[in-house]
Amino acid sequence: MELMTTFQPNWTIPPGATVLDLLRERGKGVEELAQATHKDITSVSRLLFGVEPLTADWAESLAQALGASPAFWLRREERYRADLQRLCELPAEENNATWLDDLPLRDMIRYGWVQQGQSTRETALNVCAFFGVTNAESYKKKYQSLLSSAAYRSSVTYAPRPSAVAAWLRQGEIAAGAIDCMPWSDVALRDSLDAIRALTREPDPTRFIPELQSIFARCGVAMVVARAPEGCRASGATRFLDNNKAVVQLSFRYLSDDQFWFTVFHEVGHILLHAHEDLYLEGLEDRNSKAELEADDFALKTLFAKVGVDALDRGIQSKFEIARLARQAGISPGIVVGRLQDKGLIPYKHFNYMKARYAWSEGLH
Repeated sequence: MELMTTFQPNWTIPPGATVLDLLRERGKGVEELAQATHKDITSVSRLLFGVEPLTADWAESLAQALGASPAFWLRREERYRADLQRLCELPAEENNATWLDDLPLRDMIRYGWVQQGQSTRETALNVCAFFGVTNAESYKKKYQSLLSSAAYRSSVTYAPRPSAVAAWLRQGEIAAGAIDCMPWSDVALRDSLDAIRALTREPDPTRFIPELQSIFARCGVAMVVARAPEGCRASGATRFLDNNKAVVQLSFRYLSDDQFWFTVFHEVGHILLHAHEDLYLEGLEDRNSKAELEADDFALKTLFAKVGVDALDRGIQSKFEIARLARQAGISPGIVVGRLQDKGLIPYKHFNYMKARYAWSEGLH
């Protein structure tokens, strides 16, 4: 008698993992695949992470770009979705509802991170695909250290929703997957500080963000911008995805040039000065910790490297003096205003009109 058994693993892997393996074998990047398939690079990244479904159109494109048949790619997608549905069954329905209720789901859908399904169940499956988990328990296990540290570092008054921080960071990870980087180089990043500082004088984010991303990518750093969902107070985050790729994630939470650029150089300070295995969250951390004080000091000294930090103590009281110091330092006047305010040298209400203000648009997503 012949016995037939069906192996059902307790994990699932999106077809994008196979795509990524083939790209690595052939020494190709995400941008090359986007060009070969005539797809938006964001869609390519979402496919690699299993967030975007592999449709018949995708199957045809992958077959032409990477080989195998369209049927092969569709079978991989079918198996992934079937395993996802099987594994995302929870012991009790209320566990599923509690997990979803704790997420900033409305913003995640509004920002296009997760597609809203025809039912709560379908939405739950989409959320599982977004996080790369199979149920509430695996989600908690994957983000336990993050959720614990975020809750520990925050004040009671301004306590964030750790799940919102997790969602924001996951979106940053997915967005970073769309950026091809050179291998991480401490030397290259240090050599790029002058070029990054010069970008502070460009007021238009749609112009300076692509250039900033390009500079960072040449140093092995993927710079991504992701709007913070409700409950996430982070303005920036720094971490290494592996030994050759770091991520600097920015939220534009304050939408002004002084806050944005100080955060950029603060995160660069973490990359250059601190342990690569740690996650640094700007806006949630203990501001008096050694690492945060060192990152603040690095940002201030780097921004004012051409004139010295002591230049802020010259009794600057007019817009003309602010503009002159900004020109000498090679930075935007708004940064000078922000640092003078932070040091208590001018009131917080003074000279704010000299800061560049940003607004959320397609260029910031």
